[in-house]
Amino acid sequence: MHDHTENGAHVTARGPHDDAPELDPTEARGAPAEPQAPDDGEPAPQDAPGAYADEDDGGAVQAAADAGDDRVVAREENAPSAGTAAQPAGAAPGEACDVFLDVPLLKVDEIDLEVEDLRARVSLQAEVLDLLKLNVGADVVLGRVHLGISGVEAQARLTVRLDNVASIINRVLTTLDRNPEILRELARGVGSAVQDVGGGARQAVGELGTGAGRAVEDVGRGAGSAVEDVGRGAGSAVEDVGRGAATHVL
Repeated sequence: MHDHTENGAHVTARGPHDDAPELDPTEARGAPAEPQAPDDGEPAPQDAPGAYADEDDGGAVQAAADAGDDRVVAREENAPSAGTAAQPAGAAPGEACDVFLDVPLLKVDEIDLEVEDLRARVSLQAEVLDLLKLNVGADVVLGRVHLGISGVEAQARLTVRLDNVASIINRVLTTLDRNPEILRELARGVGSAVQDVGGGARQAVGELGTGAGRAVEDVGRGAGSAVEDVGRGAGSAVEDVGRGAATHVL
């Protein structure tokens, strides 16, 4: 194979012994150069940053980190590990319950339940025309029930946290501090209630005094009538006694 130039054009001639195909100049420019084997015991060149043979997640994250993409690295750091339990929806990480009852030990030897005269009537009514109406009722009559439990052994622990209660109180006080008109409205309502109570008490005392005066007046009238009747009766009796004494003397 030999090259020569004709009329300004580059011509390449192939011989019969040239087995390797000649690449097009444009393809030769675009094709990447193959790495050459190291000579004289020199160490092999290391791969360029971001180039890895495997395609696992670690290689992808490392490649993104080498390329300057911090979002992938942050997402990898914030991802939960396999041994971390998932938090329930709506609960903050590490948030505990306000009231927690722990019963680590509970043993019951015997439970005796006796029921006498148990009658149950169940009624069911369903309608479909007016969309749907479903009525279910149960009438249960129980005569006598005896429940006996023996050999109970229990161990319980009740934990109550008042952090949220204190937070609610602080929020209420903060709201009252920022909105003093709420206290004015409350005081106005209390004042109206006290005024109504005072008016009712005065009215009750007035009615009580009026009733007492009427009762005393009625008692006085009755007493006067009684005294008048007694005086009339006494006068009649004296007159009768005088008449009887005069008749006896005659």
